[in-house]
Amino acid sequence: MGLQEKKAINAIKEQYFGDYQKELNEVVGKELPIEINWETFDLNSIKFIPSVCLQRTVDAFKEVCSDKDGKEAVQESINRIEVNNIEEANAGELKSLSLSNGTFLINACYGGHHSGFFTDTDMKDYLESNL
Repeated sequence: MGLQEKKAINAIKEQYFGDYQKELNEVVGKELPIEINWETFDLNSIKFIPSVCLQRTVDAFKEVCSDKDGKEAVQESINRIEVNNIEEANAGELKSLSLSNGTFLINACYGGHHSGFFTDTDMKDYLESNL
């Protein structure tokens, strides 16, 4: 990882990450850490973390936790969110969501075509079907 990537990551951490994390915790009603595997992101994909990765994830949880049953299911079943950026080639077929051992895992391509990442509705539907 080069200097440009490090600077971009630090800017996101300073300007956006804390606010999104705080909002997610309030929506869910507990600490739910978002763990971004920064090493998987290149400079192009880093710039999409606030709007495509964090915002859509928080929006999905807002929908799932909009009622008591959804909020309880999330609180009981999810302890952390892990995000990995995948290669752009075939990202539409290779992207994945999974929920296992308290971890909601998002593997998507954030720097490429929109077919490589998940919308908030995609994540909401997945969570509601798997909680």
